[in-house]
Amino acid sequence: MAPPLQLNGATMYSFVVPADLGALQKICDEQLNAVAGPGTYKPLLPIVAIVCADIADSFSTVPPDSEKGWMSERDFGVWIPVVRDGKIGWYLPYVFVDNVAAMVTGREVFGFFKQTATLMMPPSPSAPGAFSVDALVIPKFSPESQAEVLRLMTMTSTEDAPAPAGSWAGDVKKAFEDVFFELKALVKDVRGLPISMWEILKNALAEAISGNVPMVFLKQFRDATDPTKACYQAVIEAPAHLAKLHDGWFTHPHDITIVPADSHPIAAECGLASGTLRSAIAFWCKMDFVMEAGTVVAER
Repeated sequence: MAPPLQLNGATMYSFVVPADLGALQKICDEQLNAVAGPGTYKPLLPIVAIVCADIADSFSTVPPDSEKGWMSERDFGVWIPVVRDGKIGWYLPYVFVDNVAAMVTGREVFGFFKQTATLMMPPSPSAPGAFSVDALVIPKFSPESQAEVLRLMTMTSTEDAPAPAGSWAGDVKKAFEDVFFELKALVKDVRGLPISMWEILKNALAEAISGNVPMVFLKQFRDATDPTKACYQAVIEAPAHLAKLHDGWFTHPHDITIVPADSHPIAAECGLASGTLRSAIAFWCKMDFVMEAGTVVAER
């Protein structure tokens, strides 16, 4: 489908966990800076967010694709906050979707690293329940290993009870300020980070008010003649424009388990602790947004 893409009724849960800054810098260097140039992208904070979204209605806004129809999708991913020239963006090294059309559009148009999977989540923010990702993986690389569908990731509430009462009621500024307050408590020592906490606040607040969330992608295709190379590589940036925030609030902390697999070294690659992770900051929001067309930062 051709962008811009309208996505309505998206209920998104965000689980923030600490991550190793060195591992996040390695991802930036090997995946983004290899194309954009050394030092172009840096991790913003020693954290990642695991984001689980249920999108009720998505469709292209431009003809002829806008005349073809709409679809729903679920979309779970690991989000890394990065910075380029003082501007904040989000890079997603792992994304799982339950819709093959969303996978193809995401990968081939933008460069989302999407894989199809079976995704489970609670029916509503007020209903307790677990999140899970069942995906095709290879646990251990060897000539004898067969790919199999395994439960790769689970997010389970620490309490068997409804989410805490409260609502942002469409107030984007308050939602940002509340989440930022919790984030600041989580990240107490920001020495050595790429930009100061004040600049983080200023830039993120401006983006929250304007409704634009920059996304960063590595778009690439394997070469058919020389399979050790890519026939095309580009770093793409595209804004996800917040059209309307319907509601949202904090939810219980969640315990997160990521199964190690050679084909999906999520925890090791993203600098996450082994074993069960505890997301002390967890919140949800329901929104409508537009995935705008992208711009090329660098290509080869």
